[in-house]
Amino acid sequence: MKLEHLSVTPKAITRDDNSHIDQLLVAGPGHDAVEALQSVKHRIDKDTTVCLMTDGLGVLEEVRQRIFRGTESSPSFLLGHMSHRLAFNRGQDSVKELRFGKTQLTFGDFGRDMEKTETRMNFVKALQGVKDLNSSLTPFDKWLHFKLPSVILDSVVEPVCVLLEIPYAGLLRNPAAQRMMHRLLTEIVSVVDSMPELEGSAAIRDFIRGNRIKQLIYSRIMARRSVPSVELERQIQNGLPTDVDYLNGFFIRRGHELGIQLPTNIMMRDMIKAKHSLAIERLNSYIRKARLEQLKAQGGGGGGSRNGGGSGQDGERQRQQADEARQQMLNQILHPEAADRLGRIRLVKEQRAIDIENRLLTLAQTGQLRQKVTEAQLKDLLTAVADNQEQEKIVVSRRKGWDDDDDDLLDL
Repeated sequence: MKLEHLSVTPKAITRDDNSHIDQLLVAGPGHDAVEALQSVKHRIDKDTTVCLMTDGLGVLEEVRQRIFRGTESSPSFLLGHMSHRLAFNRGQDSVKELRFGKTQLTFGDFGRDMEKTETRMNFVKALQGVKDLNSSLTPFDKWLHFKLPSVILDSVVEPVCVLLEIPYAGLLRNPAAQRMMHRLLTEIVSVVDSMPELEGSAAIRDFIRGNRIKQLIYSRIMARRSVPSVELERQIQNGLPTDVDYLNGFFIRRGHELGIQLPTNIMMRDMIKAKHSLAIERLNSYIRKARLEQLKAQGGGGGGSRNGGGSGQDGERQRQQADEARQQMLNQILHPEAADRLGRIRLVKEQRAIDIENRLLTLAQTGQLRQKVTEAQLKDLLTAVADNQEQEKIVVSRRKGWDDDDDDLLDL
């Protein structure tokens, strides 16, 4: 099987499906893992094996704490990490491999639940059967040695770019930024060097001591110096969720357990969250302006421009900014398959798509969406609108993701 020919047409997982899940792989941002597993918890039990191939560290601990704590249905876990570089082509529903790498797996029990080893080994063999994944099962310390470089880089380089709002190249000529990265790195290394599960690991010791990490960070910055920071675009420009709790936050939690203070990492975590909140507020402000402009246009208001072409150009620029902010917010609250469906509807019935978007944005702004809207939920909303075109209000069937405190009455 070649990755470039692999079909990955997304499929929504809903609570209507009660079939048992034997093997489940959860990949992507760490902040999505808990939500993803919560949505299929009713299909998971002790005979299920879950492989967490998520960004950051500490996802497994949160999953166990928030979803499976005190339950007898807790699955067995594998931890995974891959160094492949992949690109998803949504138009062709395919994944292309940009750089060949390898995948490493390890047990997620740290000495417990060893009776479940057989079910996990079946999962390992299934992944090893996909030749292009280049998978292997390794001890935890070697797996962490494989994953740690990307985690440290994302905990040292990316947050400084986000906080200072500078590209990678800006780090090379900013002494203050370099000092900040040095302090972050020094604190993180002190935690890793004291973690009891890594005691005696030559692989980890050789990596965190000496200049190997600094050389890795410098080479990463040099390789990306001509492009903007990935996290800067995601968090500050687009207001997308941040994984800082699974990066700097992970080392802060472990440092607290070990009696190690990480003041620079704490400051960085708090500042990143504050910047993210400001980005969300800015997007909400743009959306409110867009809705006001839309209401004015629908009401025939405005009376034309008093200041000639200059005022008209300003208005057009504001509308463009509002449209961009609106689309960014929709990308945050819609699963890709739902966004694709809504885009197809817009091509045929633009006003219908706008009505649906306005309803969803209203729910998001008032905190009534607890997770991203799936294609199935979007279909329900579309069906309700179509069936009630002559009514002033529509009723949406209660499904997971809508606020339980809401009356599910949406104004047309």
